[in-house]
Amino acid sequence: MVPPVRIKRLDILRSLAIFMVVGAHARMPLLERAGWSGVDLFFVLSGFLISGLLYSEFKKRGTISFKRFFIRRGFKIYPPFYVMLLATYLAQRLLWHAPPQSLGHYLREIFFVQNYRFAIWTHTWSLAVEEHFYIALALLLLACSLYSAKRSDPFRKIPWIFAFLAVTCLALRILTIRLTPASEFLTPQVMNPTHLRIDALFFGVLLGYLYHFRPDQTRKFSAPRRTRIVLAVACLVLLSPAYVWARDSYAMLTFGLTSLYLGYGCLLVLSLEVHDVLPTVCCKAADKIGNVLAYIGTHSYSIYLWHVPFLVALPVFFRKALHIQPPELVIYLVSVVGSCVLGIVLANLIEFPALRLRDKLFPASQKHRSVPTASQPGEPQQNNAQQHNQGLPAPSTQ
Repeated sequence: MVPPVRIKRLDILRSLAIFMVVGAHARMPLLERAGWSGVDLFFVLSGFLISGLLYSEFKKRGTISFKRFFIRRGFKIYPPFYVMLLATYLAQRLLWHAPPQSLGHYLREIFFVQNYRFAIWTHTWSLAVEEHFYIALALLLLACSLYSAKRSDPFRKIPWIFAFLAVTCLALRILTIRLTPASEFLTPQVMNPTHLRIDALFFGVLLGYLYHFRPDQTRKFSAPRRTRIVLAVACLVLLSPAYVWARDSYAMLTFGLTSLYLGYGCLLVLSLEVHDVLPTVCCKAADKIGNVLAYIGTHSYSIYLWHVPFLVALPVFFRKALHIQPPELVIYLVSVVGSCVLGIVLANLIEFPALRLRDKLFPASQKHRSVPTASQPGEPQQNNAQQHNQGLPAPSTQ
């Protein structure tokens, strides 16, 4: 059921998520209130795609290599991120002539614990959530593959694991707010910690499990037009709290976060299952727009990394270099276009060369082993090109 090439529709969802987050940080009308929820879309996408890599590896090789997975993830995540940190340090010293932040701040970024205590940038907390998720997921699926008695489907407990995490994370979010004095409470105490947000990522894992190991049931469920209409309505209803409730409200930080990842999960299912809904006359134009959005989506990790530094530097550039205060519309346009252009350029300078080096040193495994699975016979597997860009760390909500 999983196409043998990268999924264009998911790249378009990535572009949607990155536009939402950039727009929120640039304080654009409409997006300023709810654009931060793009991080939840990234979380669901990451859970779906990263688990898909591990599920596919098991179906190919009969096992999961944690070492190989972690190294290949590292080549994707670390080079662009650490270059951004180095650029931050150099900019503080050479351009802004400001004393650099303490070693402790940088160490928290370097070791990905910035989601529990503030470090350098306010938008990198989600990287830490993703990093912790990568480790936990790989170990969990490895344990399932080793100790499950049912070799055709060793991951059949994934639905129960998700249910446990969904209830536990929601309960912990409620308790965190209830037990923290109002005078001491800050939104990041609920928004940022891994143990309060990993339910969104594991919802993507659940959807990935259904697509890889229950494709017939999934297709049968989503095939009726009535079901798709219900999913579309559910998507709108579940995502509406981002516009109805303030981000810092009790409702949003508890049940609202659960509602968001369920809504984005519905959107993910619709994006994969709904086809041929546009009139023929619109298809050509839609395809061209989709190609542009998908191209942006493939660069969204680097766009995410650099968009906040760009937005911080932009008003200084206008004020000190150009000596102007442009209209708000110009600022919004430059913020979005500039963030995308900078991210695309740096992706081609740093991120993609690192991926090419990764594939040279640690190529995608070609070792196959006949493993009975619950998927359809002859179901195509994800190829190496698709693996390059899956599992995008989510942008910040702050």
